[in-house]
Formats: sequence, C-alpha cells, structure tokens
Amino acid sequence: MASQDPGLQSLDPKLYSDDDDEEDIFWKRKLEALLNGDVTPSQAATDFDSCVVEEANTCHVELLKRPDPRSLTVEEEENGVPSTRAIAPNPSGNIELVFPWIATLCSAFPPHHEKQDKIIQFLEALRDMPKHDVYEGVPPENSDEPYNTTTLWPFGGNWMALAEVFRIETYEFSYPYSNIETPGSETQLRWRNFQSAIARLTSSGLINCSVLCALADILPSSQSYPDLEKRKVGGPNRVGGDVIAGAQWVLWPGQGQYVYQECRKKDDIDGPRQMWSMQHWKQWKEQFEFVAGDERFGEQARLVARLARHQMLAYEDE
Repeated sequence: MASQDPGLQSLDPKLYSDDDDEEDIFWKRKLEALLNGDVTPSQAATDFDSCVVEEANTCHVELLKRPDPRSLTVEEEENGVPSTRAIAPNPSGNIELVFPWIATLCSAFPPHHEKQDKIIQFLEALRDMPKHDVYEGVPPENSDEPYNTTTLWPFGGNWMALAEVFRIETYEFSYPYSNIETPGSETQLRWRNFQSAIARLTSSGLINCSVLCALADILPSSQSYPDLEKRKVGGPNRVGGDVIAGAQWVLWPGQGQYVYQECRKKDDIDGPRQMWSMQHWKQWKEQFEFVAGDERFGEQARLVARLARHQMLAYEDE
C-alpha cells in the first residue's frame, strides 16, 4: 500500500503553463517522457543532445545561404524578429529555455524519489557524453576567424550560469513570512525537495549551488533568521522549515560527506559567497542540537535536527 504521508508524495511538477508555445511544448514533452519512464535518463540525454545539435547545424546551414548571414533583413525587422539569435544557431538559447523548467521540477519530488533520481541521472548522462562543440551565433565578420562554438556538456562549477537559474527559483519559496513557516505546507515541502535536489546537483559536480544552501538560514547570524522572542510562533516555525530543508545537505551520505570534506578545507569563510568552513560546520551542528532540544520547534523539525546532528557526528568519526 502506498504511503499517504504527504511528505513522501510527489507534488504538481508545474511543467506546463497556459502560455506555452510550440517550442516550449516540444521540449517539455521530452522532460515529461523522462519523468514518466517512457525513456531512460541515458536515452533522454542522447535525444536532448541530438535535438540541440541538429537544430544548431540546420540553422548554421540555412544562415550561410543568406546574402548577409550576420544581419536581419528589413522584412524580418519589420516583422518584429528580435535579433539574429532567432535565425542563427542558438544552442545556449535552448539550454536557457529548458533549465528553468528543470529547476522548477526539482521542487516537485521528495528527497531521493525515483523521479528526482531521473532528473539527476539525466544531467549526469549529458555530462558523461564525450565533449563536443556546436555552432553558436552568426559567423565572424572576418572569414579567417573561427566560427564561435559552445561546448556540450561540461557542467561543473557554474557552466552556462546555471546556478543563477536555480537561484531565481529560490525566490518562489524563500522570502520573509513565506509559507516555509507553515508546517507541512506545500511551500515547506517544495523548499525541502528543492534543497535536496540542489544538494545532489552540487555534490555530484553538476551545478554548484552551494551559495543557495538553506543551512545558511538556520544560523542566528543570517539576515533571514527571525527574532524568536518577537515572533513566538512564526519564528520557530520558519527556522524549523529551514532546518528541514537545510538538513538535506547532511542527512544523506552522498551529500553529507561532500559537505564535510568541503568544510574541512577551510577554518572559516573569507567572502560573502562562500558556504563551506569548519566554523560553519560547528555552528550548524550546534544549531541542530539547539533545535532538537527546544520545544518551541515543531516535532518534525526537532526530529530532523536530531538526525542531522547524528549524521554530522558520524561523518567526523569516519
């Protein structure tokens, strides 16, 4: 019998919207096929790559047939064609189109749910392909110069500024007085799911989302940390929601061991966009202990905090 615990159930993937055009639907159906198991993550990656490459190659051939492949025609300008990106090879545009949908999907599935696994495995399959270049944009003004290309699919670090895509998605959940502070709410569940997914993206070396880690928000030094005395209900509930979400970075060995090893590299942070240090590790562990032992926090937050601290101690003993 399937569990009825709402925390273990998938949420609306929010994949389709009323203003989807033909191109949107083309790519979204591929993501839907991946999630539904109609194709394996490896097959989905191969198909996705082929579509990006074939579209770029076709655009490249057609572009070079034009009298002036570097400019729009007068008719195109009059018809509102926005730029040469609309007629030139544009693989980066496809990536920019699809990855916000992937970021949205990351909030729909519980930690290590089979559909979350499929998203991670799809991206890993793309990364594991032999690196290859594809035409990007209009040809160079000087024909002796090489045509600009984009390399697919190196990932790692902040390739194609993908971490920014996920940062924008955090605004859907994490803001003052959001429903993160409503125990069991859809927003709280999505925030937990999202943090689980980006922890996996980061620890697997796909997309470095470290600066988006909700562990930062459970510390009293955070600007997002509420005054627990002034907000006697909402304050502890907000911290509890962030504890449940942030704990996803340490509860699971694949992510927790990554975080611990990264923290061991530095005693303290020396920049605003840095997350990992032994000082933070110590503070997170202390904060989990505080939440676990304080009855102002909800039962689930206290349980998760206790488990998270236990796991952190276990990593230290390995």
